[in-house]
Amino acid sequence: MIKRITIGDLRLTFTAARIVKVGGFNSLLADGNHILMWDFDDIELLRVKGYLCRVQYKYQLPRIYVLETRASGSYIAYCFKRTPWKKAVIIVADTPEVDWNFLKYGVYRDKFTLRATDKGYGKPHCVAVLESNVPEDATILDLATWVRYETLKNKKSLRLKR
Repeated sequence: MIKRITIGDLRLTFTAARIVKVGGFNSLLADGNHILMWDFDDIELLRVKGYLCRVQYKYQLPRIYVLETRASGSYIAYCFKRTPWKKAVIIVADTPEVDWNFLKYGVYRDKFTLRATDKGYGKPHCVAVLESNVPEDATILDLATWVRYETLKNKKSLRLKR
């Protein structure tokens, strides 16, 4: 629910929404590079894997881990490749049907963030690994920041369509 009140040239906006507190991590590495992260909502696993295989081949990426976050077709993915921020944004934006809010807020905040804890649907769990001959050059231990944050409980997401 959103309520807006305008007084002269001042607009006040009040929002009420159900939230949940979760933990996750940012894409930022200690050396200033980023790992690659993706978020997909309301999509079949086969399509997610196809889109990720395409960018994996195009950008010569190492293995990509795909995790299911909700049984109704929500997935996240990680690739442990040290990547400059601008190139990371280009790669993620080049992935069809990536969640628009994930991309938008990542660009706004200069890092991507994905949750690692339960949001009410269970913890994210691995459902696929897209193998590659390209070696990984980062690990989960290289991540610079783990975070606790609030997110909407049942948000509907926009995604980029091609």
